[in-house]
Amino acid sequence: MHIKIEKSTIESILNQIIPFTEKKDNTQITSHILISANEDLTIKATDREIGIKIKTSAQIITPGKITINGKRFLDIIKTLQNKEIEIKEENLNITITQERSIYKLTSFNPNEFPEFPTCENLNKFEIDIENFISSIKKIYPVIDTNNPKYELNGALFDLKEETNFVSTDTRRLAIVHTKAKANEAKIIVPKRSIAEIKRVIRNDMDIFYDETYLILKNENIFFFTKLINGKFPAYEKIIPQHLKYELNIPKNEFISHLRQVSIISQNVKITINKNEIVIQSISDETMQAKTSFNINSEIDEFSFAVNSKYILDFLNVIENETFVLGLNEPSIPFVLKDGDFTTIVMPLNI
Repeated sequence: MHIKIEKSTIESILNQIIPFTEKKDNTQITSHILISANEDLTIKATDREIGIKIKTSAQIITPGKITINGKRFLDIIKTLQNKEIEIKEENLNITITQERSIYKLTSFNPNEFPEFPTCENLNKFEIDIENFISSIKKIYPVIDTNNPKYELNGALFDLKEETNFVSTDTRRLAIVHTKAKANEAKIIVPKRSIAEIKRVIRNDMDIFYDETYLILKNENIFFFTKLINGKFPAYEKIIPQHLKYELNIPKNEFISHLRQVSIISQNVKITINKNEIVIQSISDETMQAKTSFNINSEIDEFSFAVNSKYILDFLNVIENETFVLGLNEPSIPFVLKDGDFTTIVMPLNI
């Protein structure tokens, strides 16, 4: 293989795909990327759980394919000038040249690079892409990390005509309800994969799935992730069917006062009465914080405690200037609502 490519082009692609490579063991072929030069230039990276392929333009002098250590390749490219780079392979030996700068590296057998799945026989998930992006951004903060119940380390896509995107960390549950077209299925997408989807997704992408893979693709980018094999909790049972109180609260004012108190302690006590909302820190230390703002409600007095992060995670991703706080009893979960987005939070014991 022999190609010439602009430094800015290859550097941009490498920055996108390096997170998909194996980083702990450089003896694995998955620590390498696969570069294939035929009619177009395609670059692949995968650690077998998640993968990406990007198509780009380059001057292809001799077709072929090579593997090259992804991190080392990016480190080399970063040091070079913003000019054309020449890459040549012969007998698994790679030469990278730019004017008087020359690097020589070795390659794995490119035929041993892991195969990517295809969209053949997969179901298509039809949804407005902006709606899809908004939905996964809203549920992302609530996905658990390193939970022994592995299925909780991902988000549920409860696919049907009225689709739900769901996540939980056992202290709270986030749900986005939206319209879509899909064959009914419940798939669990790993948290890491959702983080990468947020980075690589484009407005013209199609989405495909089966019981093993989720695939996003357009003309130039192909992304896949393996799904989590497990059964997500029956989230519908956690959703309160009735609310004793529903308050419309200004988002920015609530955020401002909640952050003031969170400087001292993330655990806060919130007290609501007819005229105001009082927020104060809960801490065994000598430091304390307390603030309040005016509001009109029908509540004589209602107090509950919560980790402020849980409320801020919700408020930081909603679009509207007000949100709904739904309450029943101080010791049972309360509800945060913004349109089709709901977060249910377990209060702390005071």
